[in-house]
Amino acid sequence: MAEVLITLGIIGVVAAMTIPSLMAAHKAHRLRAQFLKSYSTVQQVFKQMEADDVSLNPTDYSDKNYGRFYKTFNKYLKGSLDCGDLTRRNQTQMCYNYSKDTTDKPYQNLNGTNNIASTLFDDGQILLPDGTLLLFENPSNSSSPHVWVHVDLNGYKNPPNRWGYDLFTFQFLDGELRTMGDIQTNYKNHDIYCSMASTNSSNGISCANKAKTNTDYFKWVVKNVK
Repeated sequence: MAEVLITLGIIGVVAAMTIPSLMAAHKAHRLRAQFLKSYSTVQQVFKQMEADDVSLNPTDYSDKNYGRFYKTFNKYLKGSLDCGDLTRRNQTQMCYNYSKDTTDKPYQNLNGTNNIASTLFDDGQILLPDGTLLLFENPSNSSSPHVWVHVDLNGYKNPPNRWGYDLFTFQFLDGELRTMGDIQTNYKNHDIYCSMASTNSSNGISCANKAKTNTDYFKWVVKNVK
C-alpha cells in the first residue's frame, strides 16, 4: 500500500509540473493557427478585390461614404455579420461597442497599461462565422489616408483583448497586405510597440510582424502576458 501511495504521489507531482506547460503550449498553438488563418482570410479578400478591379485606394472611400470600405470588403465574405460603424454599431453582443455610454471594456495595449483609443475601431466591424472579429480603421479624410484591419482572433467576448495577444493589426500598403511592424509600416519599433517593458499607449500594435515571422512568438506571449 505504501508503495502504491508513493507511486501515486510521484505521478501527481509529475502531472502538476507538466500539465500547465502542456496547456500553455496548446493555447499558443491554437492562437498561432487562428492568427495565420485570419491573416490568410484578410489577404485573400484584398486579392479578390484587386482581381475585380475594386478600388483599394483609401482616398476613394470619402467621408460622404463613411464606412463604405468595410462594406465593400464584407461583400467578399460568406456568412459574416455586419456589426456596423459609427452610425450603427453593436448589432449583437459579439460585436464591440465602443461608445461612451457602453459597459463594454475597451481593448488594451500589450501589457495592460493603457486602453486603445476607440477611434481606431470606428470605421466598421465584421463578425466572421468562426467568431473572429474584424475591426477597420479607414480615415480617408485625414492627412494620411490608410486602411488598417485589426483582427480579434477569438472575438470580443473572449479575453484578454490585448494588442499582441489576441488582437493584431494589418496595414494595406502599396498594393500589399502587411503585418504591422513590417519595416514599411507605420509602427515598426518593437522596443516601443511590442515589448512588455513599454508603457506606450500603442504598445502591441507592431506585434503582428513578430507573430508572423517568429514561430515561438505565441509561446512567449502566453507565458508573459497575464
